[in-house]
Amino acid sequence: MNISQTSLGQPIVPSYELAQLLEPVQTELELVEEWLRSNLVDNSPFISELLNQVFKAGGKRIRPALCLLSAKATHSGTGDISRLQIILAVLTELIHTASLVHDDVIDGSTTRRGQETINRKWNDKLAVLIGDLLFAQASVCLSRLMNPEVVGIFGQVIGDLCAGEIRQMRQQFIATLELDSYIQKSIWKTASLFAGGCHSAPILNHCSQTVIGSLKEYGLALGICFQIVDDLLDITGDANQLGKPAGRDLAHGIVTAPALFVLQQKSSASQKLHELIQTRAVCTSDGIAEALNIVRQNGGVEATISLARQYADKAHKSLSILPPSNYKDSLDNLVEWLFARTN
Repeated sequence: MNISQTSLGQPIVPSYELAQLLEPVQTELELVEEWLRSNLVDNSPFISELLNQVFKAGGKRIRPALCLLSAKATHSGTGDISRLQIILAVLTELIHTASLVHDDVIDGSTTRRGQETINRKWNDKLAVLIGDLLFAQASVCLSRLMNPEVVGIFGQVIGDLCAGEIRQMRQQFIATLELDSYIQKSIWKTASLFAGGCHSAPILNHCSQTVIGSLKEYGLALGICFQIVDDLLDITGDANQLGKPAGRDLAHGIVTAPALFVLQQKSSASQKLHELIQTRAVCTSDGIAEALNIVRQNGGVEATISLARQYADKAHKSLSILPPSNYKDSLDNLVEWLFARTN
């Protein structure tokens, strides 16, 4: 791995930018970007305007990049990857974006990546319908893959996204969660889509079940790590870095790994944090400030970094089956790029 590390094995600063890691599939990502902005279901000017707003913020396109890198890393031929792999990459980003549009409605968000949300600019009803339209476009892509196994995978992915959101709603302001429940929710909300894209690519390449299974494990571990780090940043980041106030999840009663580790300590600090959550004091500015201080000063951050490291290591190990290539290197280094956000 091309990364500087401390004696504890945790990264200091990656020696590369994301653009460097995605460079091996840059041509294909440009095609993905074009396809995302084409309207597969309704070509009316108003719908096109809405879709342009949804995709205007861009995002990092991590999910389609993972599909393309997985496709290239497991491609045994010497030519370009097939058109089906481009469709797969577009499919993953459509599902991801649709879920974000729906999440903005559920959370009452007004901005995302510095752009005004659909529900803010227009209304909740239109935002829900745009999210549905994106899922419909994803369904068109899925049908064009003409692979029953991949259809089943992404049917499960969409079900997982819904199940994760429902579980999160039912667990709001509950301070007695178990770590296993948190990990399962992270799989449903995030890692399922990562894994779906990563192992559908070798399926389309007609790879062995061993290779397919290894890429699935890679995507799953990477997705869990990604979610853990996101949850950590909600505690340690600032408004400028996050694009939202720090502690927003906890203020909405969503207990993630940093708070969970403190709550499990059975100390006076954990009891106080439990009280702040159960009484919904975290909904106030003073209450959330106190809760964040408790988490930061009682090992919540350090324990969460250690948990993320475990899943980062699992992701690395899952790639050992792949032959050497610059595509494998990018997949490997993407793990550390994501993990480095903990610093």
